[in-house]
Amino acid sequence: MRFFTCLLDPEGCGFPDAVRREYESLPRARGLSYHWQSAGSAMALTGWDDPYGPPLVVQDGEWLAAGLVRLDNRADLERWAGDVPRERTDLEVILRVVARHGTRYIPQVLGDFAFVVWNGSTHTAVAACDAFAVHRIYYAEHNKLYAFASRAEALALNESYDIEYLVRIVALYGPSCHQSVYAGVRTIPAGCMAVLAHSKLSIQQYWHSSGFEVEEAWERCEGEAVELCRQLLIQSVRLRLGTQGETWAQLSGGLDSSSIVSLVQWLAGRGDITHGLAGTVTHVDREGTGSDERQYSDAVVHRWSVRNETIVGAPAWYDEHYPPPRTDQPTFDLNVYPRERGQCAVVQKARGRVLLTGWGGDELFMGSMFFFADWLMNGRAWPALREMVHRAAIGRVSFWELAYRNALLPLLPSVVRNYLIAGEEHLAQPWLKQVTLRRYGLTQQAPGALEYAGPLGHKYQHAIATRVAELSDITTGGLLADTLEVRHPMLYRPLVEFALQLPPGIRARPHAHRWVLREAMRGIVPEQVRLRIGKQGTGAALAWSLKTAREHLAPLLRAPMLAELGVLDAGKLREAFDSPSHQMVGKNYTQATLLSTLSVEAWLQIRSGRWPCGGHLQ
Repeated sequence: MRFFTCLLDPEGCGFPDAVRREYESLPRARGLSYHWQSAGSAMALTGWDDPYGPPLVVQDGEWLAAGLVRLDNRADLERWAGDVPRERTDLEVILRVVARHGTRYIPQVLGDFAFVVWNGSTHTAVAACDAFAVHRIYYAEHNKLYAFASRAEALALNESYDIEYLVRIVALYGPSCHQSVYAGVRTIPAGCMAVLAHSKLSIQQYWHSSGFEVEEAWERCEGEAVELCRQLLIQSVRLRLGTQGETWAQLSGGLDSSSIVSLVQWLAGRGDITHGLAGTVTHVDREGTGSDERQYSDAVVHRWSVRNETIVGAPAWYDEHYPPPRTDQPTFDLNVYPRERGQCAVVQKARGRVLLTGWGGDELFMGSMFFFADWLMNGRAWPALREMVHRAAIGRVSFWELAYRNALLPLLPSVVRNYLIAGEEHLAQPWLKQVTLRRYGLTQQAPGALEYAGPLGHKYQHAIATRVAELSDITTGGLLADTLEVRHPMLYRPLVEFALQLPPGIRARPHAHRWVLREAMRGIVPEQVRLRIGKQGTGAALAWSLKTAREHLAPLLRAPMLAELGVLDAGKLREAFDSPSHQMVGKNYTQATLLSTLSVEAWLQIRSGRWPCGGHLQ
């Protein structure tokens, strides 16, 4: 784990020793090494348990910058910055660009970054977060001091929680883009920058997925779309590879992770890059069941003769060999932390540092059938009806259900639509207190309603943009990001912008979801994987995790902290937990809501030292 905290004093009041000691509480509590640097009216603290990586704080005269930065278009920034030696770090390049041009070029910076740059002579600052919040930056104001940090907990000096944040994530709405779980600690949202001037902070958005229109012209040049997809993914992979021996990749057997692994090895085999992956990691939750997809991951391993380490049967929720992690924010993958801990152990034992994922492929290439609603609005009722019948027959699903979800429901007035969706989804969360939901205006909303909210005639475009905007949810820093440098080739901004402009027929087709990606990987990904149809759902795995870990989960419900905070009714939560209904395969939404509640409750109790039993905490 590495983090930075940067304290800025725009009024020149100084930093009392007591303030420094307050911000040292995080590295002291975690047993981290830490170091202060100062530059006039700015001070920066860095903490670490592993010194790997470039410095998190750099200085140049009156200028100071703190941040986590990995640039995709460094050559552009070097040109904007002027004379910058190649040995300078990416953070130093950022400092030079901001010092020379202010905020002018921040919208054009590509890569994974979260930084703050302070001008000591003018007492002004600029902070920014990348388009998908791969790296995050938080801020707070304490006693006329502005504090920025890469971990929200570093700024939560009294560890009090934002109740609205907890309510929203437990109910699966997702928090407001400016919120963090800690009261008084705010986040600079994905694709935004903050400007501190005259002791006032303002937030400006420089990139959002809604800023792109669907280009129907791609329908007439499929070959060009496929080739561009391949080239953009090649660029992304090349930019995200580490040095020889340090880059590993996840390999699930799905199309997305298989594409990343295969593409790296294909490029290495052609001599286009100097080295391939040091290895891959595959996990199998339940050996011999539908979730065991080694027939697909093995096909990739054998095709490219790449090293593969397999983690089989890792327990869910708790492992006596690996204590639960104390992550910065609540995440919904706490139930698989033993598996992630195993991945980290494998990579670190082999001296790996970088882990590539396939995350983001679903959001970019799965598509949406809301184009049927757009067709109806554009007078194409008969083609819409004919295609819906065709897709219902191929997919063996109800025509009426398909038409209702993708043609009728998107076109209903928002009040009616929200009422219908909310009625379906709230039934799965009877333990949430209605008075609390009403307090935050959530009773007449539903987590799934936002995707339907696009303007008439543009439902498909809005649905895709909404899914892409939610990519920052999957990059929330957790155990993997605290241990390794996790990089996501699918989240290369030019690739994402390309995907946002794809029309329905290029993005996905019946029995060919991610059509353009499948075609781009022809001759690279083994055919067994490239042409596979469908993938094991999460319902069975969720039910299995809740069933097998009951002994460890039951203590969470004795005195839930979420009940103490007024979020839920403890008795109704215990009733839902004891009911066999959540163990039934196919009840995905019920399982997801119970999982979200237990994940947040476990996170709170881990931080308070109340769970797991025996207090075995990291």
